[in-house]
Amino acid sequence: MRNTITTHINGRDITLSDVPPDRMALDWMRAEGLTSVKEGCGEGDCGACTIALGIPAGDHLEWRAVASCLLFLPMLDGRAVLSAEGLASPAGTPHPVQQAMAERSGTQCGFCSPGITMSLFALSRRTERDEESVLDALAGNLCRCTGYRPILEAAGTLPLSVPTESETALAGRLAGLSATPLFYSYGGRSYYAPTDLAEALAYRAAHPEAWVIAGGTDMGLAITKRDQHPDSVLSLARVGELTRLTRHAGGLTIGAAVPYTDILAAVRDRNPALARLLRRVGATQIRNQGTFGGNLGTASPIGDSLPALIALGATIDLVAPDGVRSVAAETFVTGYRQTRLAPDELVGAVHLPDPPPGARFYAYKIAKRQDQDISTLSASFLISVENGMVTGFTAAFGGAADRPIRARSLEKALMGRPWTLDSIREAGAALADDISPRSDVRGSARYRTELASGLLARLWHETRTAGGIPATLDMV
Repeated sequence: MRNTITTHINGRDITLSDVPPDRMALDWMRAEGLTSVKEGCGEGDCGACTIALGIPAGDHLEWRAVASCLLFLPMLDGRAVLSAEGLASPAGTPHPVQQAMAERSGTQCGFCSPGITMSLFALSRRTERDEESVLDALAGNLCRCTGYRPILEAAGTLPLSVPTESETALAGRLAGLSATPLFYSYGGRSYYAPTDLAEALAYRAAHPEAWVIAGGTDMGLAITKRDQHPDSVLSLARVGELTRLTRHAGGLTIGAAVPYTDILAAVRDRNPALARLLRRVGATQIRNQGTFGGNLGTASPIGDSLPALIALGATIDLVAPDGVRSVAAETFVTGYRQTRLAPDELVGAVHLPDPPPGARFYAYKIAKRQDQDISTLSASFLISVENGMVTGFTAAFGGAADRPIRARSLEKALMGRPWTLDSIREAGAALADDISPRSDVRGSARYRTELASGLLARLWHETRTAGGIPATLDMV
């Protein structure tokens, strides 16, 4: 077990032993003179702090854009890091991404430009160059003065970057470090990153007060926005059993520490509606860090994943030192920020079924912005209609109560009924028995109630056909 943070930043090996483990990577990098990494919002929303994180993947590094303002410094251990200072060649030749930004006039004031450049660098390592991929890569980067046209033009000219021989050697060396548990402590605080589930569970049982993180996108906010500082942190990001995503007939088994980016890739063809929903979970930087396990563990009433998991009939494995128990997704959250997790348990995996034959899944997220925003209300539906009659219907809502809920009264009111707008309107009264929304800064209780009814009507419009042509609306 190692007790120092070892990373590779902009071409140099770095070893750290005298920095608090709950310090954010952004703060440390700026203090070390890497001032291209900017602090804007401090919550992973603006992209000014974007860096590229190189994760060992066989004979190469998989480079992913991440928000350094939410990255605990020990998360750099066993990883390569690039900031804008490290993009040019040793001889000083600009990287093709930098060249493209300059030639296309992609920068004015320059505050956002380093983060945008790092997002484009991560894009340059992927073969995708369609409009959706480019927009996804830049959705988490805010630019107030240049405008996105020249930046999008720069993205369109990027050549594909390929690993160098030195990167291959570095990937092997970092992979060896990543395979070794890290127990780092300084100033009375500790950070433990095991690689084995049994080790993680033993630590969890011995330290129930420890913050449990995978990507840290929520717990990082507790530090940057609420000035909370944990005595101990348990990171699940490298626990092998929790980082596996298994495809099988009928669905997926998704480890609690699998990033949203990998989940999105896995469901894109199997469940396009779910993929569209997951694409609106933060932006690329957040999806590269955030996980199902973290989203479930926070038990937020407006968490994006749980309504969809409820509607699809997912189950969740809760693991403890003495075994595993499986619970239905709809029963996992028991109250406001409360779950069925025992003090010695961790979320192990989500078993996500594909929609059954003949059923269709729809998911909606209502927020003030299309990208990078928190839900005001969300709804997920799984529906089967045969000969004009509802033969199967499951509905779940987020933001409509103190927890994500399943709307059983609504389901009962629609089952066996004709799938018509009149049936939808009549079932609206039953929906009032299911939901009890609260008023907050994102919307009033009345607004959320009307939204829930409106999404039900929207579902009908999107499932009906006129002349054999589906009436599909844009998701906004």
